[in-house]
Formats: sequence, C-alpha cells, structure tokens
Amino acid sequence: MSKQRQAGLRLPVVDFLDTSVLVEILDVPYMNDHRDDVLAEMDRRIRAGVRFVLPTATVIETGNHVFQVKQGQARRQCAERFMNALRQTAEGKAPWRLHERTWDAKFVASLCDGGSTGMTLTQHAEGQVLGTGDLSIVAERDLYASKVQAEVRIWTLEASMNTWSEAP
Repeated sequence: MSKQRQAGLRLPVVDFLDTSVLVEILDVPYMNDHRDDVLAEMDRRIRAGVRFVLPTATVIETGNHVFQVKQGQARRQCAERFMNALRQTAEGKAPWRLHERTWDAKFVASLCDGGSTGMTLTQHAEGQVLGTGDLSIVAERDLYASKVQAEVRIWTLEASMNTWSEAP
C-alpha cells in the first residue's frame, strides 16, 4: 500500500499498462483469452477516473508479440491494430498517455537496482523472477511516481509482476 493511501489521502490513480493487458486490448492471437474481461475492467477503471500510462517496454514487448504471430494475414491485421493504437497514442486520442522521459543514466541505474523490487537485475535473473522488460516498467513507474502526486500502479495479469504492481 502506498504511503499516501496509508495516510488516508485520496489521490488520483494512474495505472501503467503491462504487456499482458495491452495484448488483450489489441486482440493479439493466442494472448487474448481474457479480452472481454480486460475491456470491461478498463471501462470500469476509466469511469472511476483512473488514468493510464503506456510504458516504453510495453510498446516494445507488445510489438514483438505482434510480429511473432504465425499466420501472415492475422499478423498483418494485428500489426494494423497495433500501429493504429500507437498513432492514437501519439495524437493524444488513446485512453492512455506516454510517460515522456529519456533513458538516462539515472534510469538505467534504477533498472540495474531493480527499481523498488528490492532485488537487483542479476537477482531477478538468478531467480527467474522478472525479466528486463518488466523491471523497466517497475523502474519507469517508480520514476513517474516520484514526479506526481498520485497513486501509481501497474495493471498486469501476470502473477509475478503483480507482486510489484503497487508503488512502495
């Protein structure tokens, strides 16, 4: 639970979208078993005033999943949905925003330190806990949370990532 929530403050809520959620929204074949539930949950969160952020790693990982779709026509259709979502993001028309930041030395150091997970990148690799993409989402969420007055979480469907979905 965040320090702000413990103090009883009602702050805006921001959810960073994990790849496991975006592939459902984009209807990526074989990664879309919970699509209806995810779309309903997104609608519920929007109505509750939750804002969404699309992290860099989610874009890269989702693109990799799209490009690995085996059947050519399905891959093309999925790539069109992905590209349209990115264009809408760039135009400010998507239900999420970018966290516009750069990969600077401080961010890379935070990634190596494992963000707020309490484990370094090496420790995550040794225990096969979180991969670099997931760690970068945690580190990016932490960076964003340090700049805003909001409860900043990660919306994920992955049990391993869910452990670190709420900001410390």
